[in-house]
Amino acid sequence: MKSIFLLISLVFSASAIAEEKPAITHGEQLHNEKCMACHTTNVYTREDRRIKTLQALSNQVDNCMKGAAKAEWTEIETSSVVDYLNQKFYKF
Repeated sequence: MKSIFLLISLVFSASAIAEEKPAITHGEQLHNEKCMACHTTNVYTREDRRIKTLQALSNQVDNCMKGAAKAEWTEIETSSVVDYLNQKFYKF
């Protein structure tokens, strides 16, 4: 019985990881198309970066989206960009 439960858990975990990867890849694509037009990735890695929380990152992406980037992203697309940035640079 325990082995069946473990197998089911592994299947669901693998499915969740498989779904997350395309979202991250899409977030990277959106990021590269819009965000990289204004700045390089150095803004994410500099020592004096202002972003200290996941919420602050989300707010900053939203502000850039409405401002300079003029990105008309859906909530899902915006979340995928935030997820990409968090996984690649911030790791909150």
